[in-house]
Amino acid sequence: MTGYESRDGRLRLYRGDSRQLTPIASGSVAVIVTSPPYWITGHGRDSAERYARRLATEFGSEWRRVLARNGDLWLVLGDRHDGVEWMGMDGLVTAWLRRTGWRLQSRGFWIQTRSKERWDNRVNYLLRYRQGRAAAVRPRGTTLCWMLPLPRSHPDSLWDAIPDAVVAGMLDASSKRGLVLDPFAGAGTTGRVAAALEREWIGVERDPRMAQLVARRFRLTTIPTSPARAVAASASI
Repeated sequence: MTGYESRDGRLRLYRGDSRQLTPIASGSVAVIVTSPPYWITGHGRDSAERYARRLATEFGSEWRRVLARNGDLWLVLGDRHDGVEWMGMDGLVTAWLRRTGWRLQSRGFWIQTRSKERWDNRVNYLLRYRQGRAAAVRPRGTTLCWMLPLPRSHPDSLWDAIPDAVVAGMLDASSKRGLVLDPFAGAGTTGRVAAALEREWIGVERDPRMAQLVARRFRLTTIPTSPARAVAASASI
């Protein structure tokens, strides 16, 4: 992995495949907040199931390794109608994560207003998981829910962004201290919000153009990384 770091060392970025988070120590992450690439190219229930299975089995093991015992995993996932039915992506992903040792603790919603899409991703799920051995989260009297338009992305970004308020709400619901990880960093929205909250952040991004964009935005400089294991930068869900 190619590594980047801020001058004070509080913001770090690695360009590589987040199925192997080699530079990140086991149990060192307080909370993971991330939005994996949405399921937008497949068709039918079998394709959606494969997406959910790969997310849980190919990426989930490293999330378990780096996350602290009572740390939270927050996934932001869109849902999609394939022309026949809504897939219910939250249920598919939760079922596969449950098989691999995760428990759903709470869920919220970001309802995208003024959407230009007829079928896709107008409902975005905010899903909070903990590992099976972790303490359960006591249910709160409120539900995280926003009705917000899609925020304007960075002009050089390849993908859409999540509203800052949504990211901040998820961080506020979890541990207020410790390292924040985004294994699908994109243009760095989670990192920007974490930095504003004076949190340490690590991002992982496989696309070299997006990694360069985040490095420029945060004024990160290249750092040496351990060559213990080679990490491919071309895998996707």
